[in-house]
Amino acid sequence: MRGDYHNLFGAFVTPRLHVRYAPWERTAIRGSVGRAQRTANILAENIGYMASARTFQFMGTDASLPYGLKPEVAWNYGVNLTQKFRLGYRDGAFSADYYYTNFENQVVVDVENAHSVRFYNLNGASFANSLQGQLDYEPIINLDVRLAYRWYDVKTTYGGMLKERPLVAKHRAFANIGYETRNTWRFDYTVNWVGTKRVASLHDHVTGGTQPEFQSPSFIQMNAQVSKTWNEVFEVYVGGENLTNYMQEMPIMGSDNPFGTGFDASMIWGPVMGRNIYAGMRWLIR
Repeated sequence: MRGDYHNLFGAFVTPRLHVRYAPWERTAIRGSVGRAQRTANILAENIGYMASARTFQFMGTDASLPYGLKPEVAWNYGVNLTQKFRLGYRDGAFSADYYYTNFENQVVVDVENAHSVRFYNLNGASFANSLQGQLDYEPIINLDVRLAYRWYDVKTTYGGMLKERPLVAKHRAFANIGYETRNTWRFDYTVNWVGTKRVASLHDHVTGGTQPEFQSPSFIQMNAQVSKTWNEVFEVYVGGENLTNYMQEMPIMGSDNPFGTGFDASMIWGPVMGRNIYAGMRWLIR
């Protein structure tokens, strides 16, 4: 139980409860519930939108509060299951998490208009559902495999309409394979799959109007690295990032006219850097 007194927001209490239960030796169940309150630093937290021609509009209604905006208040609920197991004389673990956040009040960052960023108090529903599963297993000696998936459902009321939060992928998947030999060769390979994201309306440079909102395409990224170590002192490595060379087309809207009304470098939904191959060495001086 925590109590605070704020010079602008007055007295408030933020209780929280954590519970852990282990019904069996290799099983653990955790749960949590609590209230949270914070003051949003709206400029520092949204500095990325300053890389655009969008106007910042503060639409708070209480002149006695910072920017006229109330503090953010939410209730958080979560549960986690962790199950360790042994299969084929190899250790493994599986975990599943579910978290739910319900906002009583929120500072809404509204970019639904292509030429503005509006800040106002929540008027409607806002929530976030997060479900994640992860599996770790060693199918053979020194070969570690990790698989994970996350479902992320985040919605907020913008101008009276409940919508998905922009630039947040609802589905993500991850796979990693790591192998190490006795003579200290290491191999690491990672695959990330990122699902579609809602992109709010943008300035249309052809018509001068605005483009309707759309769903970005899903994409896959791959990273890999190979390294060799001698006597735990000297290491040589080579690797690559974004091996699929997938990049977002035209990440900077209106780049040919940075002082125009359509300039916008804030709507980034995918990678902006292409394939990167690197090599190097490390020398540990004791």
